Amino acid sequence: MWAKARRLLKIFGICGVLIFLVAGVLFLRQSAHFRLARIEIDLIKTKGVVTKEEVIKLSGLVLGQNIFKVNLSELKKRLELHPWIEKAFVARKLPRSIYIKVVEEIPVAMVATKKGVWLVNAEGRLFARAKVSLMKDLPALEGVTEEEIRARKLSPSRLPVLELLVHLQKREGLVPPYANISQLKFLPDGFELLTRDALRVRFWGTNFNEYLWAYKKLDRILVYLYETKQYRRVKAVRLDYPQDKAALIFKAGKG
Repeated sequence: MWAKARRLLKIFGICGVLIFLVAGVLFLRQSAHFRLARIEIDLIKTKGVVTKEEVIKLSGLVLGQNIFKVNLSELKKRLELHPWIEKAFVARKLPRSIYIKVVEEIPVAMVATKKGVWLVNAEGRLFARAKVSLMKDLPALEGVTEEEIRARKLSPSRLPVLELLVHLQKREGLVPPYANISQLKFLPDGFELLTRDALRVRFWGTNFNEYLWAYKKLDRILVYLYETKQYRRVKAVRLDYPQDKAALIFKAGKG
């Protein structure tokens, strides 16, 4: 008898807790105390393409709605559908705010296709059409296949080259600096770099460390050529040689 009474009390207790929880949820979702009064937006910018006004429009949030009726997971997904938004973080700030942080994509290069120019991020994704204002700042990628363009994604073998570009974006001390790179052409065993002043540089390798080591070698070569006033005489540098060896190809008639 006592065992039966204990079971009933336990059931009543569980039911009471459930009723309390349901009542609490209903209160939170209906209380005027939790009506949205402020949308806080933090933009982590590089090119400043995404604006706060655009984020608010994409969010679909309406002032006055109950913040507990906002599906944060769906809001995050909706924001990340924007081609220029790499990641979004959303949270409620009690009692009456929604906080949104947006991380903007960082383009490292561009690819020309039959249907226009696309921007490429560090992961090799062709994420958005290129604006004219950005084209002068980004190196163009050559040797991208039709299959990669259709997939809007470069193959994994290309990623070490993009990793090098990301490194150069942050290290303007190396010569030539990122801003002076006009084009990168993918090759089966490396890539060819073209500077904005028409110097061609042949790289050999398959991974970031090999490319970075070669780039540092190139830096020493170009510093020497600048110091000896020979830079304008050189039309190409071949770095596809072992150890510290390299070849300089001079312009016709320049020795």
